[in-house]
Amino acid sequence: MTEYVGLDVSKEETAFCVKDGEGRILARGKVATDPAALFEALRAHSLCPERIVLETGTLSGWLARALGKLGIAVEVIDARPAHAVMRLQHNKTDANDAALLAEIARTGFCRPVAVKSEAAQQARVVLKARAHLVGQRRATETRSGVCWDHWAFAFPGGRASWRCGSAPPWRTTPS
Repeated sequence: MTEYVGLDVSKEETAFCVKDGEGRILARGKVATDPAALFEALRAHSLCPERIVLETGTLSGWLARALGKLGIAVEVIDARPAHAVMRLQHNKTDANDAALLAEIARTGFCRPVAVKSEAAQQARVVLKARAHLVGQRRATETRSGVCWDHWAFAFPGGRASWRCGSAPPWRTTPS
């Protein structure tokens, strides 16, 4: 029997729904958002699912990689087209979202997206943190420059003359 699984992932719990090839619901439930708990739930409720689908989100890359290490191939689909379909339902719950994701898995409506490696995601976090810190430094320099301008304090050579590691002009000793 062909089975399709939809996973609606949230921070605390993950709703799952298992459907057969004709669209009948075989099982549904909620488990903790933990790869081992999901593995046990899927093992108990489905024999060999043809396609397991979850939508993109903050935990989707981690969960897809962790379930892949346990031997479960999971496809991550783009959340925007899935959300467009989910808006049409009247009663939006996690269980209904999981059922709709299982239906999307059955019909193949959404294409899977690439899940980046853990190293790539860590590099992205570091680059975003660096960009944030550079922006904060630039904003602080701008605000402090406005304060000095307000008090009519002039830097010899302009404000840029004391950036990039050189000491501010008011801290240098006169020669």
